[in-house]
Amino acid sequence: MSDLKKVFVIMGPTASGKSALGRIFATTLKTGLINADSMQIYRDLPILTASPTEEEKKSVPHYLYNFVDEKTVFNVAQWLTLAVQQIQEMDFPVLVGGTGLYVSALINGLAEIPDVDPAVREEVRQMTLEEVAEQVRECPYTDPQRMRRALEVQLSTGKTLAFFQAQPRQKFIQDIEFKTIFINPPRPFLHQRIEKRFHQMKKNGMIEEVQALLKLNPTGSVLKAIGVCEIRAYLDGKITENQMVEKIITATRQYAKRQITWFKHQFKADIVLTDVQSFRFSDLISSK
Repeated sequence: MSDLKKVFVIMGPTASGKSALGRIFATTLKTGLINADSMQIYRDLPILTASPTEEEKKSVPHYLYNFVDEKTVFNVAQWLTLAVQQIQEMDFPVLVGGTGLYVSALINGLAEIPDVDPAVREEVRQMTLEEVAEQVRECPYTDPQRMRRALEVQLSTGKTLAFFQAQPRQKFIQDIEFKTIFINPPRPFLHQRIEKRFHQMKKNGMIEEVQALLKLNPTGSVLKAIGVCEIRAYLDGKITENQMVEKIITATRQYAKRQITWFKHQFKADIVLTDVQSFRFSDLISSK
């Protein structure tokens, strides 16, 4: 049996039940949860990002949730620094989230990419997605945010993002054994959960939460959270409430599909679960 410190990683698409399984881990192992979701780091959108409730946070320790303000652009390197520090302080660290880039960087290391010229970033931000797609080279991504990132790097450095990603990676943590779980429920079941969760978030004050956020004039990555753009359009009278609901649910389903595709190709889990209820700790212990 390995003497290396174990870090448990629970990943999956949005609304798949990651947090619930994480709390089972935390309770059983008498430990806490480390957030690996790039939107749940933000302080002002706990409802919209489906962050743990205050009651859930009291049941087990939660780390790196809801601590970044609305004007901060938070990146993977910053998350890695904090996550590694937290891992080192815990006996049985458990990471939970849906941001594959975070966990991939933790496990495999992070490609060292030069800083992007702010003027170039603004130039790319003003482009349409079609213009980005026409200019970007060697980009394996279809996600708009990552395509823009790839073009920013290309225009700033003269080299493609793929070039930098192919270079030796900087490891942030050593002597760790990762035990990984990927939750991949049947698509109809996941869609039902997404819709049910949306209506619960709406009932809990999701629209009012975004309205309060917008009054702060946010400038950070929090604006990329699914629902912010749609709710802003609704509040501005540009779309109806029913259109807002349809757009958010559709965007969430599309995001879940992208997550599943990424995890299937980039995340080789020790255990794949189609049903969270079927998990047994003995399965994890016996997994290779």
